[in-house]
Amino acid sequence: MLHILAGDSRGDVDRVLEAAESAEPLRWIVPKNAHVGDRVLFHLPKLGFAARGAIATETRPSRSWRNKYSARVGKIVLLAPAVPLAFVRDNHPEWKWPTLPRGLTTIDGAIEKRLEELLGHYQASLAEPLTEGGPKATSATTYERDPLARQRCIAHYGTDCYACGFSFLKGYGEIARGYIHVHHLEPMALKGARHIVDPIKDLRPICPNCHCGIHLQNPPMSIDELKRILLSNADS
Repeated sequence: MLHILAGDSRGDVDRVLEAAESAEPLRWIVPKNAHVGDRVLFHLPKLGFAARGAIATETRPSRSWRNKYSARVGKIVLLAPAVPLAFVRDNHPEWKWPTLPRGLTTIDGAIEKRLEELLGHYQASLAEPLTEGGPKATSATTYERDPLARQRCIAHYGTDCYACGFSFLKGYGEIARGYIHVHHLEPMALKGARHIVDPIKDLRPICPNCHCGIHLQNPPMSIDELKRILLSNADS
């Protein structure tokens, strides 16, 4: 059994992101039949299916919302990346919730199983491959990305490319809502050890083409440099 919990405002996004960062439970409107230990999945505006969690307390009548129930939700972990609602809607036609007003709901059985498959497939498709090809032994250093920083960056700047302005939503429709790369203004490899990331100062949403263009040179060019190249080529 899985409870889908929906947010409908920037404040709801901030609450979930802060709870994931602090590891503190937050109180949320939940189905009346929810019980301690039940799994939950948050759907948040602009981000899509963005975080998982678990019911931490028994439900009680809400003080703020008539005929609704609330409980504390803990163990909140962000999905990296968040999964757009349109992706689920287009690939899970048996489940009608994504096409209706998106309040809370509870799913189980085949509906839940298919949703979990889609979430896994979407995230796997965007994972960075480490190796490919034959049985050649290799080693490489990779650097952890903080999904919370990514989500905060997108919540602040949106999902249009910060360099060229491209919108996946406008270009490809609902199936691409929420899709974008997030670029570190200073390469993480230069910092090496763990460090504090400011999602607003240090990160920008960038489309894959511009992201590739930035990294065509080493060290990577700045976003302003890339903008000048794009502007120059557009005028020629």
